[in-house]
Amino acid sequence: MKNIEKALQKFAEGKGPRVGYKILCENKSKTSNELINILAKLVSEDLDKFTGENSLDKSIDLLKSMTVIIENCDDINRKIVTRKLHKLYEKIERITEQKKKTLVNLEEASIELDTLKQNIESVQDSIQNMEPKKYDFLRYLITGTQNTDYLEYSFTRMPELVNAKDKYGDHILVKVTQKYLGFILANDEKQIFHYSNIISLILRQNTLELSPKEQRKITDEIYTTIDKLSVSKKIAKQNKDKINWLNNLIKTIKNMDIEEKDIEEIAAKYKIPVNFDEILKETAKLTKVPQIGEDNRYFVDDYVITIDKRKADEIDDALSCKKLPNGNYLLGVHIASVLSYYPYDSLMIDTAISRTQTIYLPRMYCNEDKEQCKIIPIFPFEFSTNRASLLPNQPRYTRSYYYEIDNEGNVVNEKYIKSIIKSNKKTTYEEVNKVLEHGTSDTEFEETVLNLQAVTELLDKKYKPSEFYEKIKESNDDYSDLRVKRVGSEKIVYQAMLLTGNRVANYFANSKEGYPCLYRVHETNENNNKKLEAMIENLTVTYGGDQYRKLYQLLEGIYPKGWYGIEGKHNGLGLDHYCHCTSALRRGPDIVVEHALEVCYDNTPTDKEIAKLEAEIKRRVTEINSKLDPIEWFAKECKKSYQKKRK
Repeated sequence: MKNIEKALQKFAEGKGPRVGYKILCENKSKTSNELINILAKLVSEDLDKFTGENSLDKSIDLLKSMTVIIENCDDINRKIVTRKLHKLYEKIERITEQKKKTLVNLEEASIELDTLKQNIESVQDSIQNMEPKKYDFLRYLITGTQNTDYLEYSFTRMPELVNAKDKYGDHILVKVTQKYLGFILANDEKQIFHYSNIISLILRQNTLELSPKEQRKITDEIYTTIDKLSVSKKIAKQNKDKINWLNNLIKTIKNMDIEEKDIEEIAAKYKIPVNFDEILKETAKLTKVPQIGEDNRYFVDDYVITIDKRKADEIDDALSCKKLPNGNYLLGVHIASVLSYYPYDSLMIDTAISRTQTIYLPRMYCNEDKEQCKIIPIFPFEFSTNRASLLPNQPRYTRSYYYEIDNEGNVVNEKYIKSIIKSNKKTTYEEVNKVLEHGTSDTEFEETVLNLQAVTELLDKKYKPSEFYEKIKESNDDYSDLRVKRVGSEKIVYQAMLLTGNRVANYFANSKEGYPCLYRVHETNENNNKKLEAMIENLTVTYGGDQYRKLYQLLEGIYPKGWYGIEGKHNGLGLDHYCHCTSALRRGPDIVVEHALEVCYDNTPTDKEIAKLEAEIKRRVTEINSKLDPIEWFAKECKKSYQKKRK
């Protein structure tokens, strides 16, 4: 609408329709403050004409329009609006007092004027209590979802968001820093790490604008917190790490730049161990080599291949597949068995589980052995990339999961075996995809790949994750979870690992004896999702831009992160029971599940042994879950530091 002022004037005079709220919010011919001025002027003019015979409904509607603009536009000058509302309120009181003798039907006229006063008070309440939309949105992402993925994507799509301010004019960074300092004083470690990550993310935005006054406000509050943390030498010593962080933050705020940090410096901040004790490195070098023909170990003589990324070092899963005389398929999923090398109660295994998962970094770093590495593993490299990795033509301890699958995708027989394999071929996703498309002269390799593809197509009918879960897992860098892939070689690996995680979890969940297990849990919070969806939709309607629509489309596909528990469903994968058990060289929880299989599947445990296992799993649940967020925050800060350097 080109001339919104004329349209509002006609409506006020009763000669035109009410101007739609969407038009008011999306108008380009007038600023939000100009529109407020126009609306206040029209209400004032309507009051001048009021005789007591006419209605003030038009003015009430104009005030409602004013409320909509206030609630949906962030550039409102609240002081000016408050003054205009105050003048209207005073005008109503003057009319009530001065026109008592001239107003027709004084009682009804008084009701009309009181109703208008109530609406003015309502608008005033809105402007006093309503946070600007952009600020309210950011606040919810930071405090409500506790998910930095939302925030990072929002800044990417809408760079101006980083300078959002609250109703008092305080910059979002000021408010976040205040929260951060409060949690430091309260010693809430989880929230300290969360808000530290948020501050780091905000500071890395190129569009960030802080006035000298805002910089001083932040640094003054940090200095005050440092004083509280160092009231005595003893207390200062106890808070040494926190004080160092805060001093570094002051330098960053003052310089408005971030220097690249060393990997080990960032790791120390999140209490993540990078190096291994010498005793563990020496132990890894002495790891025994499996011997074909060992008692109680089945030697897999099927044709076995590994499928992984070209540069993968920790190869912990292998596959075999053949067609049986009855027309069914026999799928073999062979997983590196770390407990066949070291007992569960050993220092090596305890260290690996405590580290929780291998961390993948955006760049190489030099470890204490002067080796260039791009991962922080849970085992010393000598063990995870050499002695236990499923390298071709090398005997390796594994646990083999065999599934007989019929033409409907049903598992009609299954067996889990402690085994030794010699992988026949190390392949990559790209190589397998070429075989699927063009074939190969290696007939045994081609037959195995085609059988695996046939089984994958059958399993694909049975195992279907939610569409939302697929969207986020297809594109993110979360190596701790199963990455959803829809086609080709990655789908083959995905379905084989998904089947195994589900079947093993079902074994424990459905056992008559009530065997305990460490489950991977992923339960969605519907209320949280609905609230987020409503806020995104509100922003989309309010601002009407494609960027908000794209933001909505992405965020509706992001599910809450998974965790570990002694019970619980995996909503993302659509499974009642699921566990991590296919990557013991890279994930601690998989080792715990392998231990549970040793106790409950390989043997018949006593009640005492079951109780002991349950207590151990509960202990590990608490320990592992406490490490998930710091690992994520560490990886993100490393990534941001690397990106800053490249710029």
